[in-house]
Amino acid sequence: MKSYINKSIMVLFVIGIIACEKRLDEEVFSELAPSTLFTSEKGLSSVLNSSYAYAHRPGFQDSWAAYHLASMTTGEIWGQGGSIENLWLSEIDFTWDGNHDHIIAQWTIYFNSIRDANIVLDNLDNEEFSNEYKQLTEAEAHFLRGWDYSELYNLFGPVPLYKTSTDDPLLPRSSESEVQEFIEQELLAAIANLPVQAPAYGRASKGAAMAVLCKYYLNTKQWQNAADVAEDIQDLGVYELLPNYGNVFSIDNEGNNEILWALPKDATSPTASQAIDALVFPPDYPRPNPNNIVFAARTYLYDDFVNSFDENDTRRNYIITEYVSTTTGEIVPGLGDDRSFPYKIEFDPGAVGAAAGNDIPAIRYSDILLSRAEALNEISGPTQTAIDLINDVRTRAGISPLTLAGFTKETFREAILQERGWELFFEGKRREDMIRQDVFISNAVSRGKNAKDYHKLFPIPQVELDANPDLVQNPGY
Repeated sequence: MKSYINKSIMVLFVIGIIACEKRLDEEVFSELAPSTLFTSEKGLSSVLNSSYAYAHRPGFQDSWAAYHLASMTTGEIWGQGGSIENLWLSEIDFTWDGNHDHIIAQWTIYFNSIRDANIVLDNLDNEEFSNEYKQLTEAEAHFLRGWDYSELYNLFGPVPLYKTSTDDPLLPRSSESEVQEFIEQELLAAIANLPVQAPAYGRASKGAAMAVLCKYYLNTKQWQNAADVAEDIQDLGVYELLPNYGNVFSIDNEGNNEILWALPKDATSPTASQAIDALVFPPDYPRPNPNNIVFAARTYLYDDFVNSFDENDTRRNYIITEYVSTTTGEIVPGLGDDRSFPYKIEFDPGAVGAAAGNDIPAIRYSDILLSRAEALNEISGPTQTAIDLINDVRTRAGISPLTLAGFTKETFREAILQERGWELFFEGKRREDMIRQDVFISNAVSRGKNAKDYHKLFPIPQVELDANPDLVQNPGY
């Protein structure tokens, strides 16, 4: 989807131009000239847009890296083919290291977003700026830092905290408590001043900030806080479960009321598109549009997962279990050979080759309902309120509701984890869910992987360790 943030992700490159020793002494009248970039609302907004662009996981690798790190590592999906296969194999087999391209990509984009957000915050004290602009821009910058650091913490654990654009670039890692406190403070500051309705599509809203905070509380097992924020989101009265599961992901229905925080994409922009479907389907798959291109790699779902769905579950409709080959004209079975395809992200009719413009839903309302149910169960065991929350999701999927009788805290925990697997498959959630419920490593071991406890975090990229002698690698790597 085209969004207001469809600007160059390299907006700050203009700063570097002034470092050239020999250049034309050209008089610049643009409001975005290096000398005025940070002193006008338009100029500073371009830096904010750059922070958003990085936070939205720009380009091909940044988009699919998050999916694969969260899914290949959990047994949710597997893949083969193409030059990316070696990266996938290391994720599947728990042999990744600090030179893994997907790991490096995630570190880079979020810290780039943080850098730009810091520049914005450091230049807001300007009497030429309206109070309304200052308040909104400050809230958005805090949201971006909260989102970025929560993602980094999820992947790497404690990381260096850069709070201003003038911080020493070679900072050591902050403590666990410092990082946790900073993420919470940033998101609370954003919630206080963000509007309920985002000022433009792809920008932060109060609900988006609350959703990120809710998931942060959940993943750090702050159960009461997670339950409270989830209930506050419900009380906003803005979000809902769409009657039809597929409409949540339809490219014609982007920006719908089930999406609290989306990462907008634009097929016409090299830095703002994604190519996830290009790594899912094989070359002989009957693509619906002649402009849809796929790569040599394919992404598959395991039979055990596909067969775990209730036969009436409409969510299973977004799994392709067989197809007719455009090469042979024969049916190619997927189910029965661990080769079914996830198809939540439909082929974009406006794609430019492999570049697609389907927005990526980062946090959905169904996730918030299931998060609240999980938190309530961890606080006091199964309750009717928690059962009702999960049943809202199940009813939309067309399957029978659960009843409170017979559940223990442990069995309801398992039921919620299973429901999250069905509801949120191929949305980059499985790794954090399994880590939170302490089954990430044990499940991998049961699949025959040499998984160790330290694999719950990814390694700090080696290039960052080489550049910063004060950084310390995560134990085990």
